[in-house]
Amino acid sequence: MAVLRSDSPPEACRLNRQTVMPDPNTMQVSNASFPQDPGTQFRPPAEPGAAEGRPYRLAILVSHPVQYFAPLFRRLAQQPEIDLTVLYCSLYGAKTVKDPGFGMTITWDIPLLEGYRYKELKNYWRGQPKGFFSYISPGVITELRKGAYDAVIVFGWGDLTSWLAFAGASFTGVPWVLYGDSIILYEDGKGWLKQQVKRFVLGTLFKKTSAFLTMGKLNRLYYRRYGASPDKFFFMPYPVDNQFFHERAMPAKRRREELRAQHGIPSGAVLVLFVGKLVARKRPQDLLAALQILQPSIPELAIAFAGEGELRASLEARISGLKNIYMLGFKNQTKLPEVYGMADILVLPSSEENWGLVLNEAMASGMPVIASDKTGAAADLVKSGENGFVYPCGKIAALAEAIRKLAADPDLRQRMGTRSHDIIQDFGYEKCLEGIVRAVKFIDRQKRIENGE
Repeated sequence: MAVLRSDSPPEACRLNRQTVMPDPNTMQVSNASFPQDPGTQFRPPAEPGAAEGRPYRLAILVSHPVQYFAPLFRRLAQQPEIDLTVLYCSLYGAKTVKDPGFGMTITWDIPLLEGYRYKELKNYWRGQPKGFFSYISPGVITELRKGAYDAVIVFGWGDLTSWLAFAGASFTGVPWVLYGDSIILYEDGKGWLKQQVKRFVLGTLFKKTSAFLTMGKLNRLYYRRYGASPDKFFFMPYPVDNQFFHERAMPAKRRREELRAQHGIPSGAVLVLFVGKLVARKRPQDLLAALQILQPSIPELAIAFAGEGELRASLEARISGLKNIYMLGFKNQTKLPEVYGMADILVLPSSEENWGLVLNEAMASGMPVIASDKTGAAADLVKSGENGFVYPCGKIAALAEAIRKLAADPDLRQRMGTRSHDIIQDFGYEKCLEGIVRAVKFIDRQKRIENGE
């Protein structure tokens, strides 16, 4: 069976389109195959009611194309037991858009709609995506009925279309699987009334959910808090393309002097890296505060910020009196591995981060990582003393001490970077495929039991 890579050249990624009857609530149906690989062939949708042994007709409902999931969908489309259709409420992420977090217009530089069949549902919301009503696609009900799917995976429940999908699946008898990034970390800080409402609403939803794809420890605890049964849990990590980052970061490490020179960064600097939106919940200012403590004793210490956002001006205003601080700006997907390759330590100081995929990216690139205890991924990815450190969020002295330990010991950085690469192998696309296949087989088995087979 062929495995598709997200970095396949554009000329090998031409869409083979399937003609379909028009539907006023479904704007587009597309298929793609990669003809350069003879083992990768387009498979038309399985016929409803086909004989036993046909591929499992699986729909995935997602709000919009996301750069981290497109490679997964390509791989999933090639699984012989799965007949995949991805349902998008909008193609927002696949277009040139104004990203409010970055504060700029961006276009992702990797293909997001190639290598798998997808449909765009008509979205009746016309504004900037924000909040529960950003995606209003009643056509999902008709699609679930007409598509004769064996199951649908719904990515989250934070918009109206997700709840329309739950209703449509209930009416048509289609089992649904939930995949969300909510974690238990912030639940105790919410008011009593809000928690009680959530217990009722989510408790009802979770009882009717056939399976849960869980991304980590804190995510599993969240589901359990609101009544989900662990018997229905199947591990599906929040992934990045580990191979993509590793294969590009390793050559970048060998070119680090050249790459640093492009940004005016000294070749001998110990470079601490921040990657992400420069917004309040990410707390990029904590790195400047830690640098202020450390730079008198470690003058070669430097910080690079790879990102844009509303805090950029305030960060630049605080640089006075410090040295070796570099604002790299927004870096697209194909440029990020070079940034990781030329850096020494990745820090994620967020006060609210359900996961934190920059940790995945840095670990795939062979870096030691430091994360605050308010980042969801830290519970699964960061083994303190093995591949990095976890510190109490907002405690600048603790952050500075973690940076100091790594900055002072290049051998420790090397060992921890190697360990990071080892750990992240259990959080890649292969584990996602395994979790999805196990979940749909579980649902199929439960159906057979209910039918007395």
